[in-house]
This record gives sequence, structure tokens and C-alpha cells, in this order.
Amino acid sequence: MTLSTENTTPPLRIGILGAARIARKNIAAIKHEASNCIVVAVASRSAAKANDLIANYVNVPTAEHLHIEKVKVFSGNNAYNDLLASVDLVDAVYIPLPTTLKKEWTIRALRSKKHVLVEKPVAPSAEDYREMIYEAKLAKRYLMDGTMFVHHPRTDRFLSHIISSESSNNASSSSFGAVTGIDAAFTILGNDDFMKNNIRMKKNGDFQGCIGDLGWYCIRLAQLTFRGVGVGSVKSAQVSDWKLNEEGVPIDATCLVTFQADDVNADADSNLTLSFHCSYLHPWNQRGEVYGTKETAQVMGFINPKDGTVSFQTCNKQTPSSAHKTGGCVDVHVPCEVPQITLMWSKFREYCKVVEKSGWADNDEASACILSEMSWENQLIVDALMESVGGNGKAV
Repeated sequence: MTLSTENTTPPLRIGILGAARIARKNIAAIKHEASNCIVVAVASRSAAKANDLIANYVNVPTAEHLHIEKVKVFSGNNAYNDLLASVDLVDAVYIPLPTTLKKEWTIRALRSKKHVLVEKPVAPSAEDYREMIYEAKLAKRYLMDGTMFVHHPRTDRFLSHIISSESSNNASSSSFGAVTGIDAAFTILGNDDFMKNNIRMKKNGDFQGCIGDLGWYCIRLAQLTFRGVGVGSVKSAQVSDWKLNEEGVPIDATCLVTFQADDVNADADSNLTLSFHCSYLHPWNQRGEVYGTKETAQVMGFINPKDGTVSFQTCNKQTPSSAHKTGGCVDVHVPCEVPQITLMWSKFREYCKVVEKSGWADNDEASACILSEMSWENQLIVDALMESVGGNGKAV
């Protein structure tokens, strides 16, 4: 996927609320001219952290690339409000704040007529996010989450390989066959400092822990896949095994989510399941596998792929020995000239302009609306899994 950098329309002016570590990565992505966005303001209670965020970020040798003299810093206890109240400075805000603060500041930003890109998990609850969507529609401003891999061309290619034939009601003659389920994992091994001090360990911060953080991506992969084959409604969610830290925050979880067909007349055999493991206690692993009646498709590193050409693998239903001899496993290579995080910002800008001009689609079928609805459903599943943990592993 190649984005044109020859765009005569003005860039989307971005303000950042908070100086979280992930904001550095996003500033570097916005700097890429393909984003057609520009950082114009940063708000933090600490002026030092705000200036450090601007001047020192990943993979950019000097602050000159950011035009640092054009970035306004808001600091002090009223920094966020001051940025939102600024006149003719910011078109949209990026909110990487702790989950407990996202609803408040997203709604304040929307009421200040700012578009919002909010980090995942998007809210303390799906009910809260529904309120946030309502405010976005009322303000005629766009609300999107920061799930980057959705915007990578490999994701489109991976899903197309799986979905295209099923959507044409021809799964029996396709190379992949009918989708039967998904297994996924996202794990990282947190060091002592991470496990003691990271906001994802705090009940008053990102209290959904590894489920809302790492599990979010596994759920989104299933949403994208199952929606494509007409199995988009969630039936149940359950955590079969879990570990909590001293504050009661999940740090390891094995989960099962059942999706049911959108067609109310479909039988139970049409239900599809996602099983996934998310953890801060195991070495790095990012894996998604979609099972079909004729093939399995596997994508490694699907959440944070390397830059440039990446791949996924398909294997047919032959035995391992015959597959080895006949080439039953095939690597599909997908080039990507622009980092996925920059593609996300480019798409965000595009949707902001659409919503600003025409509002949210009444039928919720436009791509911009679908993304926000998927964020709500994603949060709904996270909520159900958290309820399952609280209910000693019951199905919700």
C-alpha cells in the first residue's frame, strides 16, 4: 500500500493529552508525511515531560524534524483543559491516558469540537464507550481507537484469503474452505519494574490488565474474521484460567469467546470460537491462527509487524510429512512501504474529514462507523471476560 504524499489539503492538527510512553511512538508516526497530520500541541502536568516527549522520541535523530518551535506546550494542573480550550490550534486529540480517565477526557475533547483517537482499551466499560460514541455523533466529530494492525495491508490480504470465498457463498470450492475457529496469543515477559510500577498493573489505572491490553488484539482479529463470514454477534465469554496481581489486576489469562451467526435461523453448528492466551508472565509471542475446513492460515507478529515486507503462512489439510514433500505450506509475502501506525493516522484523518463534513452515517454501515462499533463490541467482550474472572470463571 502506497500513500501519496502530494496532498494539497492542510494536515490534521493533533494535540496530545499526556506524556505516556506510547505517545512517543505516535509522534514519530505523525511526523511521517504520509500521515497528513502534524503535532501542534502537547499537554502534561509536567512541562519537563511534555518537552521531553517532543524532543526525544524513537527513531528520529533530532528535534528539528518535528518543527519543535511550532509545538505548543501546556503544563500544570489545568494543562488538558487549556489545550482543549485553545482557539484555532487543534483539530483532533490523541488520548493515551489511563483507562480510568479516558471517558472523562474523551467526552471533554468531543464537547470542545475535537476529533479523538483514544488508546485501547477505550473505556472503563462498553457502556461508557457507548456514551462516548453518542457524544461524538452529537458533536459531529470522529472517535476511533488506536488498534494499529487493522490498518496494515497484510491484515487486509490475510482476511481476503480467508473471507472472500465465504462471502460469495462458495466456501466449499475455495482453497481455504469454511472458517471453523481461531486460536491466538499475545504474551510479553514483564520485568520487575514493569510488574511493580507500570500503569497496567494498577487498579486505579489500566485495571483490565492483560485482558484489556494484550487480549484486545486477539479479540479484534476474531471480530474482523468472523464478521467477514457472517458470524458477528457475541454469544458468550469465559476465562478458564487466570492469575491476578496483588491489586486484583489480571496478569495472565486463558480465554474463550463464542460468536454466533447473524442469521437468527442459523443452527448452533454455525457458532465459531476464539481461544486465546494473554499474559505478562511469558516471553514475547504474537500469533494468530485461523482454522478452515481445507487450510489453516497463521500470522506471526500480527500486532507489531516489522517494517517493509512481511508475510503470513497457509497450510493445507495434508499431513506434516506430505506437506513438507509437496509444499503444502505457502508463505504469502505482503509489502508495506509505510508503517502501520502512520497508515492508522492517515485513515483517522480521512474519517475525521468525512464525519466533519457529513456526520456519522445513519445506517452505521460506513467504514468509519463500523470501526467505532467494533471498538464498542471489543470493549464489551473485555467487560464480559473481566466479569468471568470476578465470577470465578463462569461463562458470561
